[in-house]
Amino acid sequence: MATYIFSGGHLDLDFARKMLGNEEACTVIAADRGAEACAKLRITPDYIIGDFDSISDEGKAFLENFAGEMVTLHPVKDDTDTEAALHLAFDKTEGDIVILGGIGTRLDHVIGNISILRQGIIKNRKVILLDAYNRIQVVSDCLTIDRETQFGKYVSIFPMGGVAKGVRLQGFYYPLEDATLVGDSSLGVSNEIVEEKGEISVREGCLLVIESRDEK
Repeated sequence: MATYIFSGGHLDLDFARKMLGNEEACTVIAADRGAEACAKLRITPDYIIGDFDSISDEGKAFLENFAGEMVTLHPVKDDTDTEAALHLAFDKTEGDIVILGGIGTRLDHVIGNISILRQGIIKNRKVILLDAYNRIQVVSDCLTIDRETQFGKYVSIFPMGGVAKGVRLQGFYYPLEDATLVGDSSLGVSNEIVEEKGEISVREGCLLVIESRDEK
């Protein structure tokens, strides 16, 4: 069963509704202003966590009527509300974790949310940052993407947390074999799957994998 974290960034409500509609059962965690999205979608989350220092009146009303488990954080803290929600998901749930509303106009928060994806590798949990145009995850071994069901047209890879060695791309327009990727190049941007499946693997280090599509 997947866990969905509703973060406080921009969230396409129709897209979120579609994602949840595809799940037979899931756990929902609202991170701070993510509670406002839950209110608009008429979803009762299983957990709410945050410092709630910037939540709207609508969000405050939702919190006041929430009868589930709520964790109130001190506004002065090291972790973002989204990272605190991720830790809660590690402790309380099993399976894949999908972060919605983690990509928006605040680039600092976007980078922060991308950075915490690597914690899933340590916990042996798949953590995905998702919006209507991007599916982002970190890979430390291998990943196969079916061309027919891929999220978007483009697949980009970047080294994550240091140098990535032994990188292999098979089934792509631009293949790689035993490549080394460092963090000062755009080598892995905007590749495309040209066979039935695209296979990505890395021998040493981690890769940030972004499946993306253009805005309609």
